[in-house]
Amino acid sequence: MTAATALPALPHLSHQAPSHCSACGAASPQPLGDKDFAYSCNDHFAGAAQFPAADAPVRYHRCGSCQFTFTAALDGWSAQDFQTHIYNADYVRADPVFADVRPTRNSQMVAALWNRALETTVVLDFGGGDGTFARRLQAMGHRCHTVDPFHGEDTPELLDSYDLITCFEVIEHVPHGDLDSWFTTLLGHLSPQGTVLLSTELLDADMALSNWYIAPRNGHISLCTAASLRALAARHGLSVFSINHEMHVLRRV
Repeated sequence: MTAATALPALPHLSHQAPSHCSACGAASPQPLGDKDFAYSCNDHFAGAAQFPAADAPVRYHRCGSCQFTFTAALDGWSAQDFQTHIYNADYVRADPVFADVRPTRNSQMVAALWNRALETTVVLDFGGGDGTFARRLQAMGHRCHTVDPFHGEDTPELLDSYDLITCFEVIEHVPHGDLDSWFTTLLGHLSPQGTVLLSTELLDADMALSNWYIAPRNGHISLCTAASLRALAARHGLSVFSINHEMHVLRRV
């Protein structure tokens, strides 16, 4: 693998303590510790660091009530900052299955689970990367639209509502202060009886900072536990059924 591309200096990383948990609203989340910005999930799977050390500590906090684990360090970053320093050409180093393996696997899963229902269902892949998942479903004869703030068209033409919204490995990338507006935007596309199929790895309540999924270079800045995902969903009138630690079905109550 070639060397990672040299980038401009990182924007400011704040160590200011957040006033409350963005998942459940509890006051004064406690510092969990610092993780170097260069740490990626793939460091764990490859058995070696994928990026040179950044010597830039990213401070994570944990809620004492719902155990939501998150960082406020990037709260001052612009969308362009995220594009430059995280969602750039080297992102595949942090997440090698992002480009093809994961969207292909997920498209096959959705096609199998929904089966004939997909004949009358238009899917929205919310946070769909470069659109590979949508193209794979379309190749199987199904209709699928995609939207992502860092990939694809700036303003794709979408329907008024969708009966199925997929959202794979997205919520952990949402800044903690934007989670409510993110849910509001997602639900603005969901039909009254619609289903959200969401994937994110749920942390155990006592998960150590060393856990592979807590990875700044991947943009993993909002990490849910089962309790924090339920709290977030409930605030938006949603129930959560977790198929496993990774895959979750959300429906309006």
